[in-house]
Amino acid sequence: MKLTLVIDTDDVEGISDSFKIAGHFYRKYVGGQTYGHQLSYGKIKHIKMLRAFARKVIEAHEAGKDPAGLRFTKDYTEKLLRDDPDNPAL
Repeated sequence: MKLTLVIDTDDVEGISDSFKIAGHFYRKYVGGQTYGHQLSYGKIKHIKMLRAFARKVIEAHEAGKDPAGLRFTKDYTEKLLRDDPDNPAL
């Protein structure tokens, strides 16, 4: 199968539609691969992660830190991604 897309650079909506068409064929023929990194958790693993995060928030609050800040959440997320054995691509 061969497909040729002609894109009119003056038509912004057409460019968006062309991207959708190309993405459709990419997913159909190349596979379910995604763009960039994606983290995938099952329901139970997600609940366990949330419970662990809640414990860390309580510990940080009791230690006088600000667990509601972006920095705390960012640091926790980076550690989670770095240490998760189920996500070797990250």
